[in-house]
Amino acid sequence: MARFQCLTCNAVETVTASEPQSCARCGGPVFDLDRYMTTRAEAAIIGAQNDAFRKALAPVEWQGQTLRGRVVVTRGIRDMGPDFVQAALATTREDENFVDDHCRYGARSFGMPEVMHEGDAFRIYWKIDLYENDGLMGPEVESDPSQTIRVLTLCLPDEY
Repeated sequence: MARFQCLTCNAVETVTASEPQSCARCGGPVFDLDRYMTTRAEAAIIGAQNDAFRKALAPVEWQGQTLRGRVVVTRGIRDMGPDFVQAALATTREDENFVDDHCRYGARSFGMPEVMHEGDAFRIYWKIDLYENDGLMGPEVESDPSQTIRVLTLCLPDEY
C-alpha cells in the first residue's frame, strides 16, 4: 500500500495497486507521500550528522558511530593566508545560515557565511558532499555512517 497526495486539492489517497496518474477527486497531479516523508526523515538525520561533522571539522562520534570525512580548503582560501584560513574554519564551525536550495529538507550541506579578516568581510562557501567508502560515488544510504564519507570543502565564491 502507498499513499499519494494531490498537489491541487491536497487529498490523500491510499492505493494497493499501481501508482495513480492523477487525483481521483479533482484530476490534479499527485506525488508519493510515503516516499516524500521518508526522504524528509532521512534528510533530517543527514542534517544532524552534517552539523556534527561541520562543527568538529574532523571525524566525530555521533550516536555511537563515527562520522568519517575530511576538510578540503581551496587555493583561494589558502592564498588569503593562515589567519584567514583559521577564521574561515571557525566561521564554518559556527555557521547556522544554511542555503535551502542545497539542503533537501534539512540536510544542511551548504552555507555562505562572511569571514571577517583585517577589517573586511569576505564571503566564503562551505559544502558537504557525501561519498561511498571508495570516494567515487554517493553512498546507497547516505545516512549510514558505515558507508558514507563526508568531504567538507571551503572555497571562495569565484571557485565554486
